[in-house]
Amino acid sequence: MKKIMILGFFLCWMSWSWSQKKESFNYTDTPLTQVLSDIEKAFAVKYSYIDSLVVSHRVTLVKKHYTLAEINTEIEQQSTLEVIQINERFYSINQSETREIIPLKEVLVEEFLAKGIRKTNPYYVISPQKVQTLPGITDADILQSLQQLPGVKSPNETATGLYIRGGTADQNLILMDGIRLYHPGHLFGMISSINPNIEQTVYYYNKGVSSKFGERVSGIIDIQSTAAVADKVKTNAGINALNADAYVQIPLVKEKLGLQLSGRKSITEWWQSPTFTQLEDKVFQNTNFSDFGSDNQFRFHDYSAKLNFKPSDKTLISVSGLVIQNNLDYQNVIETDSISNQKMTIENYGFSVHWIQKYSPKLTQKTNIFYSLYSFDYLKKQAYQTHKFEAFKKLNRVVDSGVEMNFAYQMANASELEFGYQVFGNDISHLFNSYNQDLGIVLSLKHLYNITHAGFVQYKKNKGSWHFQPGLRYNFYSQMNVSSFEPRFLLQKNIAEPLIWQASYERRSQVLSQVREDAANDLSLENYVWVLSDNSEYPVQKSNQFSSGFIFKKNNWLLDIDAYYKNITGITSFTLGFLGQNDNNIHRGKGFTKGVDVLLQKSAATWRTWITYTYQDSQNRFQTLNNGAYFSSNADIKHHFTLAFNKKWSRFLFTAGWFWHSGKPFSSIDGNGEISAYNAKRLPDYHRLDVSAVYQLQTVKGTHFKIGVSVYNLYNRNVLISKELERQYANLSDFSNPRYAEREFYSLGIMPNVFFRVSF
Repeated sequence: MKKIMILGFFLCWMSWSWSQKKESFNYTDTPLTQVLSDIEKAFAVKYSYIDSLVVSHRVTLVKKHYTLAEINTEIEQQSTLEVIQINERFYSINQSETREIIPLKEVLVEEFLAKGIRKTNPYYVISPQKVQTLPGITDADILQSLQQLPGVKSPNETATGLYIRGGTADQNLILMDGIRLYHPGHLFGMISSINPNIEQTVYYYNKGVSSKFGERVSGIIDIQSTAAVADKVKTNAGINALNADAYVQIPLVKEKLGLQLSGRKSITEWWQSPTFTQLEDKVFQNTNFSDFGSDNQFRFHDYSAKLNFKPSDKTLISVSGLVIQNNLDYQNVIETDSISNQKMTIENYGFSVHWIQKYSPKLTQKTNIFYSLYSFDYLKKQAYQTHKFEAFKKLNRVVDSGVEMNFAYQMANASELEFGYQVFGNDISHLFNSYNQDLGIVLSLKHLYNITHAGFVQYKKNKGSWHFQPGLRYNFYSQMNVSSFEPRFLLQKNIAEPLIWQASYERRSQVLSQVREDAANDLSLENYVWVLSDNSEYPVQKSNQFSSGFIFKKNNWLLDIDAYYKNITGITSFTLGFLGQNDNNIHRGKGFTKGVDVLLQKSAATWRTWITYTYQDSQNRFQTLNNGAYFSSNADIKHHFTLAFNKKWSRFLFTAGWFWHSGKPFSSIDGNGEISAYNAKRLPDYHRLDVSAVYQLQTVKGTHFKIGVSVYNLYNRNVLISKELERQYANLSDFSNPRYAEREFYSLGIMPNVFFRVSF
């Protein structure tokens, strides 16, 4: 018996040793038969296969050390074969007819900042449900989590106001299962409207964007909920100081049909927690909004549903639906005979249909049909006891729909070809209307539409230590009769096992954007309107971005350095005026951003620490402003620094982060209310300390519990973060001669939050 135990231990130890052992390999388009022979000698294993099945396949491996499991995975990804382990030493190679097409992407960093965040050669991959706690973030808010990455900023402390490499928030494309999101926020953008507790994956691009993506000139945030059919009912529910939510996966037909449902609802209309109170103070600065309760309410909700149907291993059909809504109803007495009532509704609805068809192990088709509706409805009404009233109404509506057909073909020699055709329709309108009991005046009305036809092709190739990814996109904007050719290119070189070099170039364009309006609106965070390019007042925006950088990984150290230069044309100034026929203050211009993003990270089994630093110079130029000279853009924050640390003790996880950046630029005005200098002055430096802690527990029956607390701005530093110029309309001459008043906005104070989650 003792000998049998020793023999069993020896076999287990040998199996573990073979699985952990690493050997160096380097192949360029080498016959698989030769590769298998070398592997057998290196790891003392044997492969069983039919010669005719293997002889036509060839393998390319970047020079580095591989485990046996990593080698087998590479063989499967670069062929139509499947490697099956028979026992500790023997493996069988068979034909795999149903194997899913795996994109040619390499995981460069397995844990970037935290577990659940990975970096591949073209993009970051974030799995919100797997992300370990980040400083100051409750429930893994997706848009707030992105702000922890180098080069992503939100100078106004909102979740939705993402400035990515000098781009503005409206220059980011946010997709949820292919549905375009035009208002991805709740509480005036302070939290994201994307439920982070859905089983989903986020693909974030800040460079080297695939040619299948168009529509915007800055970041791409592609969120995809799971297409898996659960084998049993799964439930995930939770509550925090702002909202409650639930998510459930229901198998309807075993392995064939599954349903996913999610819902999140604010609790702010019933309970104004300290968290909500701090957000209220931040959001409604310089307004008469206060004392929310049963009469004056702000509430929000979001719901989603997805049906996954897998009739066979080669076919997947998914139908997704999404509802996002924010509502405000506030009333206050201005004078003894005057009552002011402001109502606002912001909605974003949408649905999409995905069809994935595998015609062969090498050819896959992906078709997406989508529809998205964004609606903004704002009414400010002042009523008098004498049956008189004055009212102002603002409406903004975006209808977006389209069809995408993409094809991916796995070619020999570790290469892939992706191509497709897309057609999008944009219907955008806005209305500003002022009226009273006797008269109504349309201050501004515009309704434009456009149909975009786009074709793209992209080629991916691994050759030795090189990775090539050239692509081309062509857009035709039919209503403007404008075309745009957009070359894209990503190049990667594995210089040595710990050192990787990357370079990229991309050209992109955008036909819809947000512009600022300065109407009689007390909602300072909602004074932007979506408009469509008309190739006149609002031209097509076009950008070019170049980047180059290095990634160094060794002994649990990570150094990531990336420099970039981006220029853009077709932008319009922030002094846009909608009101009045004689107002021509729409200025066209161009700009550039240059900068460098740096990350230094050290990891260990139970802790991780990282430092990020971003330098950025972002400037704009308008021929009719500032004597035609360049001046700092609103996104120009020269220096941004983060120091963070997390530590795990068994089921307890703690993390802290200190954030610092130099002040934003702002414009100054003279005694006559006219702009005297454009963004020539700077606000004070900004810094804060955030902490978070989570405790997790699992019962013997498999139920998971999680309880956590986060504190934003722990030392309660209150600092000026924005100075905005508000357009004045005191008399008729103000419509043709702009005058401004200065408004100051301060940072969010100390804000605690708690949450509790259960999943089973």
